[in-house]
Amino acid sequence: MDAARLDLVLQYVLAAAGQEDFGQRELGPIHLIKYAYLADLTHAERHGGETFTGVPWRFFHFGPWALEVNDRIEQAAAAVNAERRTFTSARYEGEFVRYLVPDDALYERLARQLPAEISSAVKRVVHEYGNDTYSLLNHVYLTRPMLSAAPGELLVFEGGEAGEPEAEAPRSTEVFAPLTWKERRTRKEALAKLRERVRARLEERRQRPAVPVSPPPRYDDVFFEGVKWLDHLGGEPVEPLEAEAAFSEDIWKSPTRGGRGVS
Repeated sequence: MDAARLDLVLQYVLAAAGQEDFGQRELGPIHLIKYAYLADLTHAERHGGETFTGVPWRFFHFGPWALEVNDRIEQAAAAVNAERRTFTSARYEGEFVRYLVPDDALYERLARQLPAEISSAVKRVVHEYGNDTYSLLNHVYLTRPMLSAAPGELLVFEGGEAGEPEAEAPRSTEVFAPLTWKERRTRKEALAKLRERVRARLEERRQRPAVPVSPPPRYDDVFFEGVKWLDHLGGEPVEPLEAEAAFSEDIWKSPTRGGRGVS
């Protein structure tokens, strides 16, 4: 494992998140680990399966995981003077940590130190998922190394093979420039105006007088007998059932799990 490269990736992830809108800038250890994995995945897809950091990634409970990455987060964050916030949750036990690095100059400097494909890809996924844990976990669970492994196994990274298209290339060789404060304000004002128009349209519809049904429905014995007859045609009602489903461990290696061999 290359600790210097790993620190660089973790610091760039924090700096990239610091360019996002307020509320999306703070990241926790689970987010940093997944974004570091995606950085390695991007590098491997373009360099014959060789990852950028050399971290031994493994299929763990929450997707790709490496203790080495988890253990470097605190040091890497402190090295760039990340703001560290701890808090407790009413839903989960224990103390949680979030890191914040709102530093434009640091972001630009770190971007220049990374390969363009990594800085571009990381910036894109950080912008798309931010600190949305559920969406980020869903994304990494569906990557090829995860779909080819079983719980507890080391993940195998592959490069693009002959005749097989590689993963989506970065949209640009340049690092995406963050929106300026003025551009963000303009976008928010336009969105607010759109919401107001939709709200006014819905309110207008709500205040329209209801058109009475003609002729009005008649709920009599004939109606209820008809409903009873239609229910009878559907067969006996399904009774609730509690059961446990058991799956073979072979399911993790099934070709259909990764979409291979399915026509």
